[in-house]
Amino acid sequence: MYLNIILIVLILVASVGGFYAYNFPIPFDFIRNFKDYGIQYVLIILLIIGLLASLIASVKIKKYNFKNRFLCVFLILNCLFLGFLIFKGSSEYMKRRKALTQLEKEYIQQAKKDIEKDHVMYKFAGGFTDAVYNEKTENKIDSIYKNYGITYFNTGCIVDFMGLKAQEKYEETVQPYLIKRNGKNWELKMKSEIDKIKN
Repeated sequence: MYLNIILIVLILVASVGGFYAYNFPIPFDFIRNFKDYGIQYVLIILLIIGLLASLIASVKIKKYNFKNRFLCVFLILNCLFLGFLIFKGSSEYMKRRKALTQLEKEYIQQAKKDIEKDHVMYKFAGGFTDAVYNEKTENKIDSIYKNYGITYFNTGCIVDFMGLKAQEKYEETVQPYLIKRNGKNWELKMKSEIDKIKN
């Protein structure tokens, strides 16, 4: 009985871990992942396993009563289910990890090309919004960005965690170049210049 309870808890944990693996590299938060997972599917599968175990346990074996047969079969079937969840989750995690590593390499290569062109592009997901300032002010802000060798590009409202993680590698690669090009605390200087235009 206790082994089955422990196994059910492990199945729930493994299913949440699998959800994380399928959505890697989202930040891991067990409670949030648990809520987002849709645990009802796992509970339905456990119920099916329970029904299957009761059917198999109805076959009479000497020296064992129905309860013992059921618990034994239920344990074996849950072990198989747990093994399946761990296998699928870990293989998906490895696949996505490999894809992220490849994407990070591409972003680093792009960063090196952008450094050579003296045109660094920071991508961000922020949705499409109406212009806050008039065209003249927007052009002045853009010219300040160009003066510091950067451009900001809005990728839209869809947040791609794989792209965001790879963008971090891009930023790590270009940061030393931008410091060398614009001096220390260049971002504060740029922000100060932009704030003057906005005001």
